[in-house]
Amino acid sequence: MEQDTHTKETFFSDVIKRFKDDGICIFEGNAFTPEQLNYFTSAIDVKSNESSDYKFGKSYNTGDVHNWIGTPIWEFATSNFMTGFVHHYFNRPVITDVFLTHEYKNNEGLDRNGFLHFDRLRCVKFFIYLTDCDEESGAFHFVPNSHKHGKQLREQGSLSYEEDFDENRQAYETKKNRLVEDFPELGYKNSDAIPIIGKAGTMFVFDTDLFHFGGKIQEGKERKVMRIHLK
Repeated sequence: MEQDTHTKETFFSDVIKRFKDDGICIFEGNAFTPEQLNYFTSAIDVKSNESSDYKFGKSYNTGDVHNWIGTPIWEFATSNFMTGFVHHYFNRPVITDVFLTHEYKNNEGLDRNGFLHFDRLRCVKFFIYLTDCDEESGAFHFVPNSHKHGKQLREQGSLSYEEDFDENRQAYETKKNRLVEDFPELGYKNSDAIPIIGKAGTMFVFDTDLFHFGGKIQEGKERKVMRIHLK
């Protein structure tokens, strides 16, 4: 037991260090069983008849993970792996939301996530590919070590969005967060970002201050993703 505890501590220490240093940590191999991946994917398919205002296809904020009690999504979100990460990084209770996304359209222009950007509200995201992803099927791209610069840009334009969100909704919606379009003087280009290419089951965690984009697919391609947001 002491050895197991030591191994876990070493693992999480390494993950948290990489996450803090790089703004992202990519996990090796496939962390999920075929049954888990099938359930995650079927959760998207069940929701596919619901409307979604998303240029790349369908995107659903399913709310708090408690909505998934008794399912494989709940089991993963409350697993020793996830609770261990939360304990070592946050060391406090967190809000955990589940997002499901299916990209399959490329004829309506770019949605916001298709631009190189940092998120307007910062959180930590676990990102899980439910389909094989390459550069033609919407692979996630990121600019290495850009999270510290992203934090500066986000904070210099911040209002109290969480405390006065309704009052500041308009300001939030117009807040600048796209690098090439909103901050051209900084010289960032989409080509600065590198892709994460991987099979279904590939998982990584990133700080949303990191410059990133994804979801842009070629004709006939698709991408299905589950995200766990921690804040």
